[in-house]
Amino acid sequence: MAENTIIIGAYWGDEGKGKIVDLLAADADWVARFNGGDNAGHTIVAEGKKTILHILPSGAVQGKNVAIGPDVFVNPEALLKDLQSVKDYKGRIVVDERAHVIMPYHLTLDDGGKLGTTKRGIGPAAEDRASRTRDITFSDLISEKFKEKLHGVLKEKELMLRNTGLNSMADYENEIYRTSNEYASRVRQLTGNAGLELHNAIQRGEKVILEGAQGALLDIVHGTRPYVTSSNTTAGGAFANLGLNPRHFKVVGIAKAYPTRVGEGPFPTELKNELGRRIQEDGHEFGATTGRPRKAGMPDFVALRYSARINSFDEIAVTKLDVLAGKEFTAAVKYEKGGETTENFPFRLEGWQPVYGKTYYFESFTEAEAERMCKEGYTSLPEGMREYLEDVAAAIKTPISMVSLSPKREITVVKDALEETRKCLTWLM
Repeated sequence: MAENTIIIGAYWGDEGKGKIVDLLAADADWVARFNGGDNAGHTIVAEGKKTILHILPSGAVQGKNVAIGPDVFVNPEALLKDLQSVKDYKGRIVVDERAHVIMPYHLTLDDGGKLGTTKRGIGPAAEDRASRTRDITFSDLISEKFKEKLHGVLKEKELMLRNTGLNSMADYENEIYRTSNEYASRVRQLTGNAGLELHNAIQRGEKVILEGAQGALLDIVHGTRPYVTSSNTTAGGAFANLGLNPRHFKVVGIAKAYPTRVGEGPFPTELKNELGRRIQEDGHEFGATTGRPRKAGMPDFVALRYSARINSFDEIAVTKLDVLAGKEFTAAVKYEKGGETTENFPFRLEGWQPVYGKTYYFESFTEAEAERMCKEGYTSLPEGMREYLEDVAAAIKTPISMVSLSPKREITVVKDALEETRKCLTWLM
């Protein structure tokens, strides 16, 4: 891979970013996580083994150096569990000293609320970050003054915690201090400056992949507010938070062949019928971290255009096309509300209904057939699949560089695999 790359989910998350990062990581030196927390997991299937990571970047599966940036909310327990999942790991791990620690009281105070969050403590931790005084960073966690800071934070939260049924604040504080000290002893050697490490790696000519959690439409600024996550999920946010030069990176969007969404919030193309159920089942649309079922919808060119614009995609990878095989489907080309139509993605999505374009269909195929298509290149893909891919590229004016036909790393059509593939996959309409 010739360039440093940032991987961005183009919908509401769960697009298969983990697989694409794992695929590209073979040629990388560093893989960095730039946002989110253990509310978003990555599932990687490689060499017959499935690995689920919740906070550690996907590159750890291949033993790459990995970094966790300052806009990540880290539950130390989840981080240590991930390390057990890749216990033969030999690469470097750097957790930014400014990354925010999800403390036990964040979990206690997170009830999910009307936004339907994962109750992983990320929202309360983000509120503390915004306060600028109540947040606990990794720098605080390993500091000699941690006990003093913890005491001050808990004094501010005492009333809220007592309202949850807590009896003894002293016992609660002592228990948190004890477990936090245990975590600090295990993460102290990992704590550093992630942005500086990545900057220096780029200066040395090493290749870096930045890996996002969630999707662009859940961005705290540009997403479907208020039903969004607590951090930046877009490319611009990643560069700002890590302090890296965007000119050093290629931006690759990951667009699942159909969108899905978990939790609350408007979802214009949601399928509340048998087709939606079949897509959910065939696509195994259940959260890697929570197990929650994901709502499935028709492809949405309006949402993809918006995502391509706010992230400045250089190219996209289309994943899970195998799930749509044998199913007749269409794609939203604009929205309608009260007689008004738009091709732009509205800030307030409620009430807008999809206006669909043409219908697509291609026959089901076996894994062996998928492997053959990957060897033979783009022209061997079914005609209906190619028609859909070409319409996606035209709708968002972005070339397609990868087409995933299976959860397995190796079953992916990549534009550089064959000369014919390069000709046919790099459309720029």
